Amino acid sequence: MRKIATWLLACTLLSACGSTLKTAVKEGKIAPSFNDTLLEEDYLWVRGFGAANPNHVSDSQRRILSREAAIAHAYQRATEVLYGANLDTHVQVVDAVSVGSTIDSSAQGMIQRMELVETEYLEDGGCAVIMRLPRTYLKQAGLEPQEKK
Repeated sequence: MRKIATWLLACTLLSACGSTLKTAVKEGKIAPSFNDTLLEEDYLWVRGFGAANPNHVSDSQRRILSREAAIAHAYQRATEVLYGANLDTHVQVVDAVSVGSTIDSSAQGMIQRMELVETEYLEDGGCAVIMRLPRTYLKQAGLEPQEKK
């Protein structure tokens, strides 16, 4: 009986700890559905995606650059959740493909305290990352974001 109680307690604790963002990669591609942000009691979780220039010859170069783009995207999502979105974008689309798009990234303040938790690569060299920011930092800065209903 004691073993069963211990086992149930362990299962409960493991399920309580597993409430982070789930993977957005399925069979090497972007999954059909996933969450981009999750606001929990202890953390703000955000996901970012990035893709590298397919003209780069090296797999390593494509993976490194797609990871950097995914991290910049995650910073952008966190900023949108915390401060709202005021976006000025310039993207040229040619033959239904985005060209000439740029990402300027500079993380300041508490966003710099985000930690990279998971990195997943897609079969085409793209990347998905999951990052988190402890809510204690948000509270210290006087920010109390609310989960979207």
